[in-house]
Amino acid sequence: MKTRKVKLKYIFVALITIFTFCCSDGEDGAIGPAGPQGEQGIVGSNGTNGSDGQDGNANVRSFTYDLSIFSGLFHSQSVPELTQDVINNDVILGYLKATGSVNPSFPIPNNNIFLTSSNIDIRVFITPQSYEIDFYEVNSNSAFNVSEGELEELRLIIIEATNKSSKHDIVSKLKSDGVDITNYKATMNYLSQENTF
Repeated sequence: MKTRKVKLKYIFVALITIFTFCCSDGEDGAIGPAGPQGEQGIVGSNGTNGSDGQDGNANVRSFTYDLSIFSGLFHSQSVPELTQDVINNDVILGYLKATGSVNPSFPIPNNNIFLTSSNIDIRVFITPQSYEIDFYEVNSNSAFNVSEGELEELRLIIIEATNKSSKHDIVSKLKSDGVDITNYKATMNYLSQENTF
């Protein structure tokens, strides 16, 4: 019986050895040759560094939209930055620039704006992602049709409220600092400085 156990042990070891060598899939193949080197790109020259711009106010954003080809009674400008939170909390100032106007920009909404040969009222409706402008002729008491080329640009300024200042506080500070918010240039000059609200 002892010889039988020894024989079984050798047979078992032999079977394990056979299974071990049968499972191997051979030697790894040699690494293939490298592909050809790609063509080198043209080396460009480094551009010159621009001058640093003037530091601005981090909580003020301004946008300009081309209205030179607009015509109609109503204009809806897509403004993705106008979220419900911005509408509820921040100051939104709008200005229109008429083509050939002596005044570079006038604030909107506004009454009795002289555009071409008519006095018009301009109403504004602000909804999320949209700034809408409606034109109304005062003299004829009817909607006013703006012709292509009468308007040049729509300019928007968004002044972000902070935990220290509300919409009303911001407008009050602008006025107390002598800023005429109906004047686009005066407003932008003031806001381009590091004034905080």
